[in-house]
This record gives sequence, structure tokens and C-alpha cells, in this order.
Amino acid sequence: MEKITINLPVEKKYLPSIRLFTASIATNMNFDIEKIEDMRVLISEAVNYKKEKTTIQINYCIQEDTLTIEVIGKDKEIDEERKNMRDLILKELSDKVEVRKNAIILINKV
Repeated sequence: MEKITINLPVEKKYLPSIRLFTASIATNMNFDIEKIEDMRVLISEAVNYKKEKTTIQINYCIQEDTLTIEVIGKDKEIDEERKNMRDLILKELSDKVEVRKNAIILINKV
């Protein structure tokens, strides 16, 4: 397993770079184009629910046929309806999702 860790400020200006980096890893792993686009949306959704003006950590755990992305950082305070919508989007686009206190884990297989 290979692990890549990125620490970055939660600022919207970095989101396109993280989306591109995620797509690049998925492309190198031979995910199909639909799944790559899903992962770009997934990483955006996960990062969008972290507090602004803090740092988040994103871990990419690369195995032969599985990409696990962990988005770790302090969560924004959101109401239950928005939280349910976030979880619905994440679960629809990812093979497996784990939402923990201050972490969102996205697991996808090629």
C-alpha cells in the first residue's frame, strides 16, 4: 500500500487542485471516467463540510484495486437535514463511506 498525505488550509482556492490531484490518482489506477468524475465530486463534498480557517488532512491510501481517501478535520456545524444530504451524496457516489467524528472516509474499488 502507498499512502500520500496532504495538509492544506481549508480555502476554496485550493479545491480545484485537490479535485485534479484526486482525478490524477484515480486515472493512474485505471478507474473509468464516470468513477473519476464521481471522485472529484466526492472530494469536493467532503472538503466543503470542514471548517474554514483550519487545516485539513487528506490521506490517499492506494492499494492494487482500491483507493481510500480520508478527509480529516474539524467539521462545520450544520443542521441535520444538510448532514443527511451530505451523507446521501457521499453514499451514492462512493462504494463505501464511513463518517466519523471529524473524518470522512471514502472507499472506491476499480
